[in-house]
Amino acid sequence: MARILSIEDDPDLQHLIGLSLHSNGYEIQYAFNGKEGYEKILSMHPDLVLLDLMLPGMNGVEILKAVKSNKDVRDLPIIVLTAYGDDASMLEHSVKALGAVEYLRKPVEIAVLLSHIKRALAANPRQTPPPDEIRRGSIRADPSFRTIFINDRLVATLPSRRFDLFRLLLEADGELTKEALCEKLGGTGTVYALEKAIQRLREDLGPLEAKRIQTTPAGYRLIP
Repeated sequence: MARILSIEDDPDLQHLIGLSLHSNGYEIQYAFNGKEGYEKILSMHPDLVLLDLMLPGMNGVEILKAVKSNKDVRDLPIIVLTAYGDDASMLEHSVKALGAVEYLRKPVEIAVLLSHIKRALAANPRQTPPPDEIRRGSIRADPSFRTIFINDRLVATLPSRRFDLFRLLLEADGELTKEALCEKLGGTGTVYALEKAIQRLREDLGPLEAKRIQTTPAGYRLIP
């Protein structure tokens, strides 16, 4: 599943883009200003970026320049989406000179956007997986965003402590006792608090996936 970062300050447009991309099988993350967007480019290692030009804090041109000057992300495909009113051909030439692979004027039809995304991803396949991502079986967990994917479907975004608990279970080779889990979580919680956290974690995963967290005689194990 390709991971796409949408940097756009219009929440309604973000919602529309998110629904459309998710329904077409893409993983979508959001940033609502330029600074947040550039930080997420560096931290989440997206496969592709959708970039508005008129952003608060750090505008789209500044992001393009920063990406182009950073050897770790300079090959990242970026599609510019803008309603900017200047001469369209001149602006398109400028943003492509800065590294954008596509330039689309708003409003853009979703079918057209999806076509450009598919083409850009095919021309720029990901070379390596995100460095911090944890994969085991059908499960992958992203510590940067505390997100859990099962069979490439986003099932939960967890609070920090419950993500730590899930990660311990995911990385364990079999069962972890309740005492071991409490100790690995810092030794500050009680067994009762752990049991409640497991209950909430199962609720986070939902009824279809909750059964992956199995109760054992001494503790718990996760079925990946």
